[in-house]
Amino acid sequence: MYKLNFLFNNVLLINVLLALILVFLPFPSIAQMTEGSGHDSEHGQASGHDSEHAHGEKGNMTEEKHSGHGSKKKDHDHQTHSMPQKMPNHLDVALAKYSEDAKFFISITSKLKPVAINKIHSWVLQIRKPDGEKVSNAKIHVSGGMPMHGHGLPTSPRATKYLNDGKYLIEGVRFNMTGWWELKFMIKSGHHNKDKVTFNIILK
Repeated sequence: MYKLNFLFNNVLLINVLLALILVFLPFPSIAQMTEGSGHDSEHGQASGHDSEHAHGEKGNMTEEKHSGHGSKKKDHDHQTHSMPQKMPNHLDVALAKYSEDAKFFISITSKLKPVAINKIHSWVLQIRKPDGEKVSNAKIHVSGGMPMHGHGLPTSPRATKYLNDGKYLIEGVRFNMTGWWELKFMIKSGHHNKDKVTFNIILK
């Protein structure tokens, strides 16, 4: 009986002490603890939002980068674009002529006859000096395009072989539509002998 009374008294004492602690504990401290917990929770949410926002921005940057890369690929013309030009009333379509400064007499002949649309083919370019001497050591740069459309050639033709008798093989030519095309040749022979020529080709 004595032991039960002692145990009961101890439990009662503990309850009283807990009640006193709750009564005298400052209320602002409890509130601050509660607010601090809520603030930490909000901060965690904000951090998650910032992380998600940053991830979204990174994704957008990646998409823009790939988008830019894709648009670059769409530009398939290998020659420089220029302003569209109107076709002259009397267009020179001769396939043999002097270069602009008359340093060379040049002729071209297609190996594909007739010239067809969207077929890779070759041309033979022959270069002579004004006195008729064949030029065998020329360096040739090829360009061209469609003046009325303002775009270049769809391929990058080049001189690949000297065929003797002043003739050079021009490979990799392709015309992808009908209309007025230009084939332009920059020719250099020796240190100071440099000139250019343009041939007009009408495809129907």
